[in-house]
Amino acid sequence: MSLLKNAESTEKTRVCEVCAAPGAAIDFDLVFLIDRWERLPEHVRTGIVAMVRATSE
Repeated sequence: MSLLKNAESTEKTRVCEVCAAPGAAIDFDLVFLIDRWERLPEHVRTGIVAMVRATSE
């Protein structure tokens, strides 16, 4: 099941039905990334994780 099909499509910040907190707002770009994560090549996923970790240090 696609997460995009479970998200409202009327605004930039989407509400995701599968989020832990009911009604939690989630950014559409994040929903898109989560939906496609398993299909990304390993080197792309590694790069994304490295970029995120680099910004949180």
